[in-house]
Amino acid sequence: MQRLTRSCIQSVLVCSLVLASPLAAQKRVSSEKKTSPELGDKPNSVLKIENLKGTLKSVDLQKRTVTVSHSDGEMVLSFPTAAGREKITLSKKVAAAMGKKSLHLEEIRAGSRVKVAYYPALGAIMEITVEELAR
Repeated sequence: MQRLTRSCIQSVLVCSLVLASPLAAQKRVSSEKKTSPELGDKPNSVLKIENLKGTLKSVDLQKRTVTVSHSDGEMVLSFPTAAGREKITLSKKVAAAMGKKSLHLEEIRAGSRVKVAYYPALGAIMEITVEELAR
């Protein structure tokens, strides 16, 4: 009796392996056929990020650009993200004074002292940190 149950269990396992293997092969084939669309030129390496401290000279809401005046001159940078998704954070001192941690592009004032993290290859802003608000 014991011997019979072992052989039944072994045959069930063999059958399940035989039936499962074609399904696994079909899944692999279907996933290999999918290809992602090309997104254009891909960078060869990780994009370099630079930081810049200066004064915010102007904000253009239609073009979604900001002009930052610094010791070497002025720089016009744009936001690559969708409208409303700009990353504008506040320093701890400014956040405590205002009672919030971030701003929208419409709320930032010209004349504020800022630190900008940007991609020099793209001329695009990654993040703006407001260190001191303009009065």
